[in-house]
Amino acid sequence: MSSTPGRVFWQTLNESVWLVHTSVAYDCIYDFLSAKERRHIETELLRPWAVFVMEGTEDNRANLEVFNLMHNHGTWSDVAVGMAGMAMGDDSLVDKALYGTDLTGKNGGFICQLDNLFSPDGYYTEGAYYHRYAIWPFVLFAQCISHYRPGLDIFAYRDSIITKAVSSLLQLSYNGSFLLFNDALEKNFDAQELQYAVDIAYYANPADKSLLSVARDWHGEVIVSDAGYAVARDITAGLAEELRYPSMLLRDGKDGKDGAVALLRNPGSLLFFKAASHGLSHGHYDRLGMAYYDNGNEVLPDYGSARFVNVEAKHKGGYTRENKTYAMQTVAHNTLVVDCKSHYGGKIKQSSEHSPEILSSNVENPDFQYVSATDANAYSGVAMSRWLAYARIPFLEHPLILDVLKAESDEPHRYDLPFHYNGHMVSLNVPYTRSEQAMYPLGEEKGYRHLWLEAEAEGAEGTTSYSWMLGNRMYSLSTATTSRTQIKLVRTGANDPDFNLRSEPAVIIREEGCTDHVFASCIETHGKFDMQTEQAVNLVHSCKSVRVLKDDGDSIEVEYVFINGNSFVLAVNRADNLMQIKQLKYENEK
Repeated sequence: MSSTPGRVFWQTLNESVWLVHTSVAYDCIYDFLSAKERRHIETELLRPWAVFVMEGTEDNRANLEVFNLMHNHGTWSDVAVGMAGMAMGDDSLVDKALYGTDLTGKNGGFICQLDNLFSPDGYYTEGAYYHRYAIWPFVLFAQCISHYRPGLDIFAYRDSIITKAVSSLLQLSYNGSFLLFNDALEKNFDAQELQYAVDIAYYANPADKSLLSVARDWHGEVIVSDAGYAVARDITAGLAEELRYPSMLLRDGKDGKDGAVALLRNPGSLLFFKAASHGLSHGHYDRLGMAYYDNGNEVLPDYGSARFVNVEAKHKGGYTRENKTYAMQTVAHNTLVVDCKSHYGGKIKQSSEHSPEILSSNVENPDFQYVSATDANAYSGVAMSRWLAYARIPFLEHPLILDVLKAESDEPHRYDLPFHYNGHMVSLNVPYTRSEQAMYPLGEEKGYRHLWLEAEAEGAEGTTSYSWMLGNRMYSLSTATTSRTQIKLVRTGANDPDFNLRSEPAVIIREEGCTDHVFASCIETHGKFDMQTEQAVNLVHSCKSVRVLKDDGDSIEVEYVFINGNSFVLAVNRADNLMQIKQLKYENEK
């Protein structure tokens, strides 16, 4: 049951969405109705509906809180009341929608939402999936405001934050699909929200001709409005430009100080780094997590959410219980887990009070892109920092991911670093014990209790390498380990009686009883398998050794050695957190 149940739908959010669209419909037929018909529709339907969305009833006063809430529910609620007010010519409702119930614009309302939910870069704090959902009411109401109150110049407000928000949303994608972090399911550019967003954003900013290519390639139609007409006209005139996807850092927080997400791109691939705020109620406990996309596939995934939208037989289409017990928990992500506990104890209040700090980044050099961040609050007494680089190495077929994650503490802990992957296991370079007769959950803690332990091994004295195949390519993870390192091969599905979780594998690197520890790894993309010709090339990973040469508090140096005598050292200067490759040895260089 929703905390804000509706009168017609199961939650007030749906009633807000209904009122937004019904207000548009009413406005379209307004001039064709008699005064008596208008009065009846307004007094018996639109006005009481708007009041309920804004204020609730005696037993449901939570609506008033939602109306002033900085959240996508609040956005839909504000916009619903505002658009109903515009359709009826009721300025008092429009004022409350714009500036909140206290009319100050500081404690609620559409303007406050624009001030608080978007960073200066246009990043929406709930993440790409809900950015996609919320952008619809934002652009639709903005278009109405531009007509109804042109003096507000809403599309110029806060350095054109609305059109920036559309642009940043398009960037939070791979091959036209939105990135699956926080509560997220598969959505792409052909979503109806994007059709409105792209058309209206282009009408507000016709200088951005790349929006035309999105409308042309993904939508094939336009909305029936002046915005849609402008898009259709300029596509027909051949003015569309292709949308570019540069590497970038998108800051989080209203002032850009709540961390960031990083998009490190090479042709056909994307390395994603999440060092942002919690993300309101739809956020997950995964600071400093990463995901990797390549060759049209999600190689190292973020689980997203455990939900089957509108599948009534699956928890009535809502989030399943496993969304909280697994999908939101830290072990479901590619980041550090301490003592099998989730970041911030899995408590949203604590997690929302802190954000990671971006230490440094360089997205300008396509041959060596990097980003680093730290979080000293996710665990009491443990600080974690991560340095990620996406580098083109002259002797490798594809760009190489370099990953250095350091945990620091005065007390010993169990450190787990999971790498969730899509594909089929090919090899592990150390002997392992397979659970052939019976499997058991990896642990009893949240998240862990949903992971079957399929196999385990002791790490190699030097480097442990794990390879898998996805599509027609190979991927290999090579990590500096010792014989004390434990390797856990796991798969989701334990303690899941209703089969709500997808069956997905992961490899977990575990270090027991450590105070400070550096996880140094590389992820190599290599090889090709052609099923039609049944030919395979370069299926064995090139990395022979990963070794931490130096970790003295001031700097970290990691040596990577490859076949044919090739090698280099990744150096991190912790004073300024700058990263560089040095001592590059390339025996095959002509």
